[in-house]
Amino acid sequence: MAKLRINQRKPVNTGRYKAKLEQVSIAAIGHYSEFGFMNPRIRCMNPNTGNVFGPAVTVRIPAQESKALHVAVSMAHEGDVLVIDRCGDVSHACVGEMVALCASVRKLAAIVVDGPMTDYEEIMEIGIPIFATGTSPLTTKFIEDSGEINFDISCGGVPVHPGDLILADQNGVLVLREFEAEELINTAIADQDTEAEEREEVLQGKTLQQLYVPDYPLEREPFAATFASDLIKEES
Repeated sequence: MAKLRINQRKPVNTGRYKAKLEQVSIAAIGHYSEFGFMNPRIRCMNPNTGNVFGPAVTVRIPAQESKALHVAVSMAHEGDVLVIDRCGDVSHACVGEMVALCASVRKLAAIVVDGPMTDYEEIMEIGIPIFATGTSPLTTKFIEDSGEINFDISCGGVPVHPGDLILADQNGVLVLREFEAEELINTAIADQDTEAEEREEVLQGKTLQQLYVPDYPLEREPFAATFASDLIKEES
């Protein structure tokens, strides 16, 4: 019988990012990176959720087993994000009212699960941000002492290491390694500042072509017409 394995996560300090993380949009980071973005099937289940962020506490649990999750949510610290690898199971909900309540009382930042949740109305009342694939009335059980806590996992098609920085908002979920986080966040915030200026220019009447592709003037002959005229010349 498989046994529950627990690893100790090294201390993670996200304090130096806090002010920036509260204002950065994941979509802005998406302008500059192709990696770390979870599959969009994992979406925010709470309306009006703003930016959430924190270091990952990783959990891997097999299809019907959830003991590891109950241990993990009990040992996680304030500000952590619980990230759950469901090992491909898409039917059993491992996150329900009691898991969400414990996470909220312990002041976790969010829960991310590559699978469904349950107890939707109760969790909405609790208020902790949940990122999941949907809802299901079929739940996990206590079967055996299996699973892993704070080992490398995969969630939403992305590798997640214990302590990785998790950013999540209404656009989705992003995993950042510590060595790349600060540069990408700074770049994204600068992009947001520039976009704010560009938004004002559009409101004043400037077109996106004028902003982003000024070397392709609108008065240029359309591609289809140009292509047709070239064919006529070749045939003649």
